[in-house]
Amino acid sequence: MTIQKKQDPRAIRSKRVIKAAVAELLIENPDISKLTVQKIAKRAELNRATFYLHFMDIGDVLKQLVHDIFDDLLLEMSPVLQIDNVNNEKQLITFLDYFYKHRKLFTVLFEHPGFKKKSHMILKDSIVIQREREEAVTREITLSMDILAASILGIIMWWLKDGIHFSSEYIANQIIELYR
Repeated sequence: MTIQKKQDPRAIRSKRVIKAAVAELLIENPDISKLTVQKIAKRAELNRATFYLHFMDIGDVLKQLVHDIFDDLLLEMSPVLQIDNVNNEKQLITFLDYFYKHRKLFTVLFEHPGFKKKSHMILKDSIVIQREREEAVTREITLSMDILAASILGIIMWWLKDGIHFSSEYIANQIIELYR
């Protein structure tokens, strides 16, 4: 039996504030090379020592921020994926709503290949789960799950950059119609 050490609430708050500062700075200027520990600490209203107490460097905070985003997305998607006979549209709308909620940050993060790759994997995993549920259903056209995931990711990226005036319900319906 391992005993988990309770984390200090101040440390939790400091990490959260630092990550929020990074997200805000990236939204203002997507060029990661312009991001400095000094700018992050100033925005977070903390000192540099506090930053280094919790993170090794800017890459470390970015990695943890992205992990938090995907953990949150999976937590949001989990109830929808657990329901038997889940409606494709409901699942897709939940997914799109999450992206819409964080659209400014996602628009910046999509510029980075690692984020795109992880998003692609989450989409593909969702498609695999859905296909396993529909195994008994025969399809005239079977698309590769990679192609389908890449296509949906492309649609989401376009939506966040140029088509944000469309609702998540509209985009979900368009995606579903496209792959019928």
